[in-house]
Amino acid sequence: MKSAWSALAAAACCAGAAALLIAVLLQPEAMQPEGRHLAVFRQDRSVHLDSNNLVDLLASANFGQKIRRVHWTGSVLSVDFMLRHDAAAAEDVFADLKELIAQSFGHTTNVRRLLVRFADEGDGRLLLAADVRRSDPWMEEHWDGLKDADLGRDPVWRERLRLTATGRWKERFGRAGPES
Repeated sequence: MKSAWSALAAAACCAGAAALLIAVLLQPEAMQPEGRHLAVFRQDRSVHLDSNNLVDLLASANFGQKIRRVHWTGSVLSVDFMLRHDAAAAEDVFADLKELIAQSFGHTTNVRRLLVRFADEGDGRLLLAADVRRSDPWMEEHWDGLKDADLGRDPVWRERLRLTATGRWKERFGRAGPES
C-alpha cells in the first residue's frame, strides 16, 4: 500500500511538470524565429564583492597607475591611485578611472558607490577625485557611452562621475582635465 502511494505521488509530480512545460512552450512569447535558439541557462559573470575576492577583481584589470590603497566597507569601494611622474597624459588617468568603473559596476552586484582618488606619487597630494554611484540614472541609460567618453572635456560626464580636479591637476595637465 505504501509503495502504491509513492508511485502515485511520483506520477502526479511528473504530470504536473509535464503540464507546466507544455504551458510554457505554448506561450507566444516563448516562440523564437526560425534559426534562433532560446537560452535556458545564462552565465552571469557578476560577483558579490567581499574581502575574499576584492584583490582578484582589481588584479584582473590592467591599470597604468599604481594602486596605493583599497578600502571596502559595506557597499562602498574606495580606491586610491598614485599617479606616476611618467604618466603620459590625462587620458591615461581617465582610462584607469573608466576601467575601475567598469570593474566595480559591470562585474559586481553589490558595489553601490565608488570613491576614487588620484594623488601625486612624489608628495601624495590629491590631483583628481571621483564619486560614482550605481543609483545614478545614467548607469542604466548611458552605461555604454562611458567607454568612448572624453572625461576631460565633456561637462556631462564630469558631472555624472562627480569629478573634482585640484589646482595641482591643472598645473600638471593644463586644460585636459575637468573644471572644478
